[in-house]
Amino acid sequence: MEVWDILDENGNITGETMCKGDKKVWEEGIYHQGVDAWIINSENKILIQKRSPKKKLEPNVWAMTGGSVIKGETLLEALKRETLEELGIELKVENAIKMARYKTDNIWTEEYLIKQDVDLNKIIMQEDEVSEVKFATFDEIEEIFKNGMFIKERWEFVREKIKEYIEK
Repeated sequence: MEVWDILDENGNITGETMCKGDKKVWEEGIYHQGVDAWIINSENKILIQKRSPKKKLEPNVWAMTGGSVIKGETLLEALKRETLEELGIELKVENAIKMARYKTDNIWTEEYLIKQDVDLNKIIMQEDEVSEVKFATFDEIEEIFKNGMFIKERWEFVREKIKEYIEK
């Protein structure tokens, strides 16, 4: 069972904890820390994954790799763990670029961009989390997002920074 730090309205750790699945995860004023990795390859394509149909929240939509930070983990440790668990990828976080930090519903989320080439043939998908992976261009993700098939409250917070990065 994952144990998460509880954060306050301002994103600070309160010293209290909760377990994944606790009812208080959705109580007003109770927050936990999430983190996402936007992996961009040398062709400036972005690795996206389709959420498993088994997921309770937003099944069968496209997303980046990410998840919740376990008590005692750093954000980058959580990124490495989530990417390894979901895709079997050893993520190189040394050059991670922080793009955004924001609060939605009951989660404080930090978004990171990581430049790394990944061989899709070597990905090992965690079936309960992921049903498909692919590299997509910025414009392809825009189209997926406009069609309502990208996870809510993520792309809209990072799209401009990713666009800037790709256009450099």
